[in-house]
Amino acid sequence: MKLPFTIFVLIATLNSSVCLADTDKNRQADILTLALPASAYLLTLNKQDEQGVWMLAKSLGLSAVSTLVLNSIIDKDSPNGSSSDAFPSGHAAIVFGSAGFIQNRYGWRPGIPAYVVASYVGWLRVETDDHDYADVAVGAAVGIISSYLLTNAFDNNVRASVWADDKSLGLQIQVQW
Repeated sequence: MKLPFTIFVLIATLNSSVCLADTDKNRQADILTLALPASAYLLTLNKQDEQGVWMLAKSLGLSAVSTLVLNSIIDKDSPNGSSSDAFPSGHAAIVFGSAGFIQNRYGWRPGIPAYVVASYVGWLRVETDDHDYADVAVGAAVGIISSYLLTNAFDNNVRASVWADDKSLGLQIQVQW
């Protein structure tokens, strides 16, 4: 489990601005952006879920890389003018990716508090004028989509999936016993 932990540390290092935060709200956002993926990682260790560690590492890695690619393609200034890489929000991508992982892997009971924390981070990023709601919403989408693509439920006896076509939308639930 050393490689996934190394990937987690690398992602945390990319967000090492905790020491540079200029306000209490920025500091809160930075700390929670490290704490939520750390909580997800500790949850996998607590459940002795080595496969989950890999899923977390891959989904957070995809979130981080996707955000960096989009930041380099889309030149959008933050509302406060502090950055030209505002779209999408990297903080939102990481925290919503972590929340999405927790919810997908372990269910809604731990997922709801994770999404509450992620939403608070998104609000903080808008409140400090580092991002607008579109930056946060797209960052959240990047994180959630990454986690949905690369995370399976811990209990493989029950699976749920959403499907859609031109005329309909559905939820499929599969139970094995």
